[in-house]
Amino acid sequence: MKKELATFLISLLFSFSAFSQLSDAENKALDDLIASQIEIEVDAIRVSALKTVFDAAFFKLKTIPHYDNNGGFHETVLMKHNGKITEVMEADSLVPFIRSDFKITNQTDAAQLKEALKLLLDSASGREDEIIQKEDQWILVCDDWFGEKRGFVVITDSNKNIQSIEYSDNLEF
Repeated sequence: MKKELATFLISLLFSFSAFSQLSDAENKALDDLIASQIEIEVDAIRVSALKTVFDAAFFKLKTIPHYDNNGGFHETVLMKHNGKITEVMEADSLVPFIRSDFKITNQTDAAQLKEALKLLLDSASGREDEIIQKEDQWILVCDDWFGEKRGFVVITDSNKNIQSIEYSDNLEF
């Protein structure tokens, strides 16, 4: 329900063409209804790791419903690139937005990528801080769940450019 609500709000906020079909009075009534039911906060995520790794801007969208005595909230990470705003869902969807000059040549570069992913994806948060290089793969361990390592497998090409980032809940070394 919360995800559907957030998706609805995001499309509502960024799709002004639908409002052009309504009269000014209808638009105002709809705006007032939404404002009375839901509080929306948007904050830019300004961290050097994101600027180093990605050629995009990132924002946290927080929706706080004020109906049915609901005290919860939902956070969504949004990415803005070339004027287009999209929701960040999975690590692999971020690959096209990695800066062309960002390469993984050592542990420090891999740690920067891991820090950036941690800011954007819940699946990247965790207590583990292990980074393993295995040929053209960098394994970014984020969590240990009863002996099973969880995190990301990053594949690079011969020029050390990132080709893919895949999450795994059972990393193999």
